[in-house]
Amino acid sequence: MVDYYSNFIEVARITSTISRSIIKELKAMFARYRVPDVLVMDNGPQFMSAEFAVFAKALGFDHITLSLHHPQLNGKAKNAVKTVKQLFEKCKESGQSEFLALLDWRNTPTERVGTSPDQQVMRQCCKTLVPIAGTLLKPQSNPEEDAQAIIGMKKRQ
Repeated sequence: MVDYYSNFIEVARITSTISRSIIKELKAMFARYRVPDVLVMDNGPQFMSAEFAVFAKALGFDHITLSLHHPQLNGKAKNAVKTVKQLFEKCKESGQSEFLALLDWRNTPTERVGTSPDQQVMRQCCKTLVPIAGTLLKPQSNPEEDAQAIIGMKKRQ
């Protein structure tokens, strides 16, 4: 899965493409990050099923399907799959951990926005084996100031 705005990529090994299996993986991803407003996917039967429609409605997200006859519409997902395949192939050749490599990839700033996918999603970089400035590991918000703001809001209620 790839986030449209940040290019943050999440990877799951799927052993079955039935709706129930896909829904289980999506629930795990949504629990880690959040339920999206919109989920764009191809017209695979697992996404066109009544079970998937019930899942989307229950969690309150729109699911939009794209025609298999117009793959260019799903270019972001295709690019993400290509990126992950290339990254994991290099890891296989070098004996490195696929998921540590993915963590490093997520922490690499993009030219387009100047920040990494991780910074955009988590509001900070994640610690990896690649050296990084300590200031980038700190949240962009100040927890103490946030706590004071919450206390102030509660007092006003």
